[in-house]
Amino acid sequence: MTERKTPAQAAAGWYLFLREDPDDEDLKRRLAEWLASDPAHARAWEDMNVTASVMAAVPRTLHMPTSTSVTPVWRMEAHRVARRFLPGCALALAAACAAFAFVPPDMLVQLSADHYAPAAQTRDIRLADGSEIILGPRAAVSLTINASERRVRLLQGEALFDVRHDPARPFSVTAGTVTATDVGTVFDVRIDGDGTTIAVREGEVHVASTQSGIIERNLHAGEWEQVSGATAIAGTAPAATIGVWRDGTLIARDQTVAALIDALRPWTATRIVLADSELAKKRVTGTYDLRQPEASLRLIVEAYGGQVSSLSSWIDIVRAR
Repeated sequence: MTERKTPAQAAAGWYLFLREDPDDEDLKRRLAEWLASDPAHARAWEDMNVTASVMAAVPRTLHMPTSTSVTPVWRMEAHRVARRFLPGCALALAAACAAFAFVPPDMLVQLSADHYAPAAQTRDIRLADGSEIILGPRAAVSLTINASERRVRLLQGEALFDVRHDPARPFSVTAGTVTATDVGTVFDVRIDGDGTTIAVREGEVHVASTQSGIIERNLHAGEWEQVSGATAIAGTAPAATIGVWRDGTLIARDQTVAALIDALRPWTATRIVLADSELAKKRVTGTYDLRQPEASLRLIVEAYGGQVSSLSSWIDIVRAR
């Protein structure tokens, strides 16, 4: 299942492909066809070049090197964009440089996935046995289901599992180095970087790490376990708050601004770049609407003297005022 990419995502991909192979005539021809096929494509390509022009004006020591093979255009517009930012935003522009140096989002993981939820969308998967998997935005899973087992691998993101217990066919979810096996339950699994968090909303789950001695125990309703490398951290939360993201709710309890921005990112197609290390460390408690990610982002950062600036139609820079 393949997500249809937005024009902005596709434009970023074309930019990178050309940067890597500027002499590929076939690539240039296909880009020209793509630009001619839809006015939205031309606008997205213009945005991409405006962004590149702005970053080209930043001192070389402050940003990633860019190829000279792709000539930035629309320079007058680039100057207007640049004037919207204060002189102190060079660091923010440098951070934004990293935001578009990517293969189009999730393209590789989708090749391995049986099910995938696009950005800002959830997906409900109902299995033949009555079990249900709710994928959070940009989450992906692969499934192995047969007469003797029900095995799920969470490839990225977060998913909520409502499992119909069957001792003859164990239901297990592997994420990173951790496997959770159902004992009749509703539980949440999330991958954050190299860490995996498992939290139980109802019932009981057996959790084990593939690395010997890290963790092997049962979790009950309201309990969670976070495993990262050789470290495991346990905690509790009100069971009713586990998995509430499926209803579009983000509950923060003394979490950092950086962690909350990470939670918002899958809920928007806009790339959010956090360019202030001090702001990133601020602690936040509150409830936010995941279905209004832009408004929630501003609520989170403005309370601590931060601001959100749009570098283009698809990149937001978060920094101190």
